[in-house]
Amino acid sequence: MSVARIVDAGYMVGFEESVCNVSKDVMRTELGKRNRSLYHVAENKEFQSYEENTSHQTNLGLARNQSPSATLETWHGRLCHRTLDSPAVNYSSSKVRDMEVSNTSVASTKICGVCALGPQHKEAEMKAREKGTELLSVVHSDLCGPMETATLNGERYFITFTDEMSGRVSISLLRTKDRALSQFQAYPSRAEKASGKMIKALPTDGGGEYLNKAFKKYLVAAGIYHIVTPPYSPSRNGLAERMNRTIMETARCLLLESQISFKFWGHAALTAAHVHNRLPSRSHNNTSPIAFWTGKEPSIGHLPVFGSTPWLHIPKEMRRKLAAKSLKGILVGYE
Repeated sequence: MSVARIVDAGYMVGFEESVCNVSKDVMRTELGKRNRSLYHVAENKEFQSYEENTSHQTNLGLARNQSPSATLETWHGRLCHRTLDSPAVNYSSSKVRDMEVSNTSVASTKICGVCALGPQHKEAEMKAREKGTELLSVVHSDLCGPMETATLNGERYFITFTDEMSGRVSISLLRTKDRALSQFQAYPSRAEKASGKMIKALPTDGGGEYLNKAFKKYLVAAGIYHIVTPPYSPSRNGLAERMNRTIMETARCLLLESQISFKFWGHAALTAAHVHNRLPSRSHNNTSPIAFWTGKEPSIGHLPVFGSTPWLHIPKEMRRKLAAKSLKGILVGYE
């Protein structure tokens, strides 16, 4: 529920220790009760709408009598809670017969409690927040998995750490989700040494791999601000979500084209991240992530096709006189 919209309509919202109330003038209604750290909207018959008087209840009689003249609130109920702002009222009344609205002037000040419980939907995230201006100022993370097929080493998950300023991603394969902390502890030692910068903020979702006591303790000790997105709001952690999707889509293409076992999905994911870091990005001024870190344009001449056939030379110390000098293989990644 949007508290801002309730306040903009002239009401006051108060949050107490166990309940949340909405009030205006002498009217006071219980909006919801607290359950742990969240306030849940009350689902009861008394929570119909925020009205200063009983006109809404009186007008219900008009709905039963099928009168063509009724208040906006009554027509809202009679029309199955269809949105009835001023343009909608004018349009609808011109297209149907026997619809007379008696109080259109107060339409914008009313809030229907039933609509808050029923048809309310989450609005799209339109506001763009300020981005990081230097390397490692903000590092986004997300964990993906479990995969249906384990890798040759038994991994079923991968975790990514994406630098917001450059778009560079670091990926690690995990056997279990509880290995997320150890992988994040290893990430700063590499990234901070390469960039000369310190990680300042870590946006993640509310997964248990990020909210356990050990992870929280490490972030506090390291001086890293943990930004946790609200539940069921993947768009708030959009950068990490999109990165994981990009890696998964690329890995899927590599496996399908090469027609090798799905047990190599981990190699395909690592390959996808390796290539991503070396390609220019329109969202980063057509500069590759690696270029932000090294100041040089990366070379991609060493990138053969994933799943292609390499011939590996066998040193003479490891073969007999008449044995073959090469061994046929399958390329599944880069060092």
